[in-house]
Amino acid sequence: MTNAWDEVRAAIDGEDAAAVAALVAGFDEERRREVARELPGYLPVARAAGRRRDEERERQARWMELQRQAERIGRPVYALAEARTFYTEWVGDLWIEPMRVAGAGTIAGAAAVVTWLNKRDFARFWEPDEIDDTAPILQAVAARPAAWQRDLAVRMALRLRAARPEPDRRVRLTLELLRRTGAEPPEHDPLTLAWIAASRPGELDGDPLLDVMVPRLFAAEGVGRLLRADREWPAALAALARSERIARATLLDGCRARFLRGGEAADQRFFVRLYELLDPAPDEVAPHLGDHLALLAFAPANVADLALKQVRRAGAVPPERAGEAVEGLLFRGEGRLVRAGLAWLDRLLKDPAGDLDAYAPALAAALVCESGDARDRAVKLAVKHAPRFGPLGAETIREVVALLPAGRGAELAEVFGGEPALAPAPESVRFAPVPLPDVPPPTPMPPRVEGPETLVRLSLQLSEFDWMSSERWLDGFVRLAGCPDGAERARLAATLAPLAARCPDRQFRRRPWWGTGDWAAAMARELAEPGAERRAHPEGRLTVAERVPGMTHAGLGKLMPLFRYAEVYQALVEGRLPPYLLGTPTRANGLLDAETLVERLEGYERDGVAALPLDLRQALLRLGRTVTDEVAERAARLNGEAGRTVARWLTDRPEEPRVVLTWGTHQGDTRIASEFVSGPEYREVLGDLLVPRTHDESCERLLAVLAGHREPAAARSVYTLRTNWPLNKPSLEDLRLLVSADGPAGPGLCLLLAHFLLQGPDGGAVLPLLQLAATGDLPGEELGRRLADLLRRDGNGHGEALAALRAAAEQGAQREVWQVMRGLLPACLPGPDERSTTAQTRLMRFAADVAEWAGARGELAVVARLAARTRGSELVRQARRLHALLTTETPPKAGDRLPVDTSV
Repeated sequence: MTNAWDEVRAAIDGEDAAAVAALVAGFDEERRREVARELPGYLPVARAAGRRRDEERERQARWMELQRQAERIGRPVYALAEARTFYTEWVGDLWIEPMRVAGAGTIAGAAAVVTWLNKRDFARFWEPDEIDDTAPILQAVAARPAAWQRDLAVRMALRLRAARPEPDRRVRLTLELLRRTGAEPPEHDPLTLAWIAASRPGELDGDPLLDVMVPRLFAAEGVGRLLRADREWPAALAALARSERIARATLLDGCRARFLRGGEAADQRFFVRLYELLDPAPDEVAPHLGDHLALLAFAPANVADLALKQVRRAGAVPPERAGEAVEGLLFRGEGRLVRAGLAWLDRLLKDPAGDLDAYAPALAAALVCESGDARDRAVKLAVKHAPRFGPLGAETIREVVALLPAGRGAELAEVFGGEPALAPAPESVRFAPVPLPDVPPPTPMPPRVEGPETLVRLSLQLSEFDWMSSERWLDGFVRLAGCPDGAERARLAATLAPLAARCPDRQFRRRPWWGTGDWAAAMARELAEPGAERRAHPEGRLTVAERVPGMTHAGLGKLMPLFRYAEVYQALVEGRLPPYLLGTPTRANGLLDAETLVERLEGYERDGVAALPLDLRQALLRLGRTVTDEVAERAARLNGEAGRTVARWLTDRPEEPRVVLTWGTHQGDTRIASEFVSGPEYREVLGDLLVPRTHDESCERLLAVLAGHREPAAARSVYTLRTNWPLNKPSLEDLRLLVSADGPAGPGLCLLLAHFLLQGPDGGAVLPLLQLAATGDLPGEELGRRLADLLRRDGNGHGEALAALRAAAEQGAQREVWQVMRGLLPACLPGPDERSTTAQTRLMRFAADVAEWAGARGELAVVARLAARTRGSELVRQARRLHALLTTETPPKAGDRLPVDTSV
């Protein structure tokens, strides 16, 4: 007679989650305890048995063949139709689901069950729908007390973290538990996001969680970001409100609350769209008029537009409130809202019964706003209605007279009094250029490993997140293992014995090896027991290459160290280990000095050593661009194949790869893909390393591989620059590392720099810009185009970006900033049939300033077109000023100021 554990274990070994669920659902408390006692200890046994079964199915062999097939045609493996169905047909680790079900059905405490279900041991890189264990887990826990099940549901919900647009099995299980048990869902933002991600808008009507979760849409952080591009959810919620399944007041009040909380315009799109679809009637708007009026001054533009529409619908506004609202509009930066505020002010001033003094502050705000059109119109309104202002209102207007340009100020002073500003002299204070800052050289690498003891200490730090320790260990091992002194080699083997013990015989049958520590242990084992690799495969077939992960299976920063370790290990096994490596960097940012590489190659040729192919590629990718005549002459004397290649790259480098960035989405989340177009020599060195991947990549680790080619590293790292998922995103520190690296800058680096320029002069981008300018590596027009792209996508940030550029210009980069403006202006200025905004006026004014500081010349078509307009707006006046600067025949000295158009 079998006991409970024997039955469950047999079902686990049979990889039958449904059978496990059926068993544990019928167990009493004693039999559940019996199984729960055995489960933790059986976990490693189940894992090992499962992997043996996977190998017997030849799953890995088939997957590797698919990888090789994909690499032969130069495409990612997941692009192959066979690969897309691979996991459906060949799902590995099928022991996981039965173990999860067994634990859920037998472990006593709900908290312990949650811990069990969330174990890392049960995590998969890929979760096909076919192996979803939600149903068997629900069956397994169905016999537990109702209160226990509700506790489990709540605890599962609280363990959720940032939700992805595609829900995983934890989300599905949690939501089903909440629905079936009737437990009150906890107020937990990730739960709300998970509910959104897992729910279909068309099926909300029958969802038991609907009434609880809908109010939380307006309170949880991240909802607006998750649904910013969605149109199905607003339509579905509005339809449910029309059918009275959801109260309209809940949705309207929620939207208004979200508007009042503030936030970026993009994150408010969902709530604006929902509010517009609900289309509140005047009697629904009137009680909340104060909220809408408050939004006019500070809300993002799309919310302010909506609020203005609702205010108009509500009807008459009390004069004291109307004055405040108009004043708020006139202080905004968006031209359409300023114009709307002026039109409203005009109507208020025309009312014969109105108290004009109440509107004097609003009119004063219009008189000093940045828009020349708005100022002109405000002056006309003030002069027109001057007799109706009382003493207090007149005083308010008089106070701003001195702040207006001379012409308009004099016009107002004639009616209201006051002292207008004097017209500026044609020649004013000159711009004083300053030198660009010195750029410090990159920090040298730490001292190389000199003894086995240091190598042992470094082996404890081997990690994919610490490229420098991995690099130093590999360099130290090759130098020490290649020592001709037999005694020293024996001492090295003895010191590394504990590391060698981490590579037992069974390790040779596993693949792939995902850690540099695995390869290091194999090297230590081969050093201590020469021939260990061959003895592990008596049939004589070496499988080193098969243990290397596929090129598309991870980021380059993780894969390249594994490839290098594998190459060194293969050389050790075959007895052709070089005395040292070529590709070890000399700088802490991954760069390899040209002089050092030439010296290493001279030693190779002297001793008749052949370069390891991948090591040579790594050296070329890290090779710095600073080459003295003496180093170039020494390189020219190299006559080996590797030496000739390096000499050619030092003196006649092939044309750099061209980078193309493409904006797109992945499961509703923003991605910026990169494509690299290059000639044959670069394809040979870079081609397979830059195949398309869907992985997020650490910029620091990418740069450790590509330090002499910072643009490919930057282009790869911006893949997740605008992601909303919890992935690697390039940071300000990454930008600084890229600036300290070498190689031409292009779209990737410019996009990253533009991203941080949008954070203003305190955002950290000014110094990197100055350093790129000082080294002559700043592609200004490309930076301007990338900045224009971000401004167009974000809809705001002009002021912060211009402030950062002004700071850079004032610190010596005026010529480079003018180049940025040359790329920025064509994409940001209004077209022939478009009206200008205050942001565009500020942009043109700053461009004219910088062109003057830089002594710029050369007509810009977009500026010439605007300068030719007949309408005398402030934008046109600044365009005329800039056009005159650019087309002056006799260029002044850089920094001299020219007479400017002072008329208004």
